[in-house]
Amino acid sequence: MYKFRTMHVDQRSFFSSITSKNDPRIFAFGSLLRRLKVDELPQLFNILKGEMAIIGPRPEDPNIVNKYYAPFHYETFDVLPGLASPGSIYYYTHCEAALKENDAEESYANQLLPIKLALDTVYAREASFVYDLRVILRASWAIVSMAFGKHHFRNPPELKKAARLGLIPASLIPASQTTS
Repeated sequence: MYKFRTMHVDQRSFFSSITSKNDPRIFAFGSLLRRLKVDELPQLFNILKGEMAIIGPRPEDPNIVNKYYAPFHYETFDVLPGLASPGSIYYYTHCEAALKENDAEESYANQLLPIKLALDTVYAREASFVYDLRVILRASWAIVSMAFGKHHFRNPPELKKAARLGLIPASLIPASQTTS
């Protein structure tokens, strides 16, 4: 998967595969690229090669998959990985800033990954052209909104469906942060 480099090459003292908001591995210009999601643009080559789709669950680090995925999470592999998905939009709008800097991987795996995977499982089960268009619009809106300083977003529509399907425990469902 192609990306623009946003982190220092020498990472000997830091082993987490999850990046928190103030991660010391990210250099200043890299932080801007990440915030605007420009670091993801080279993945258009992956799409042209047929290795990725525009919409689909974001690829996860293999160590995270091996360590934290439950069997039903493998449904997310039934569709091509993509630039954006309901789970990645949720992560971008609700979770990136919530990661604990001192233990980003553990907080990601226990509190954020189950929600992200539940949303992406709903997507994998219901993927369609119209659904993809809605996700493209939501992702674009989220990126532009964040660039202009918006920090509070509604919960995604897939969240209630994921709870109804038993893909996520009710205790992990966050209250909506805004009603606008």
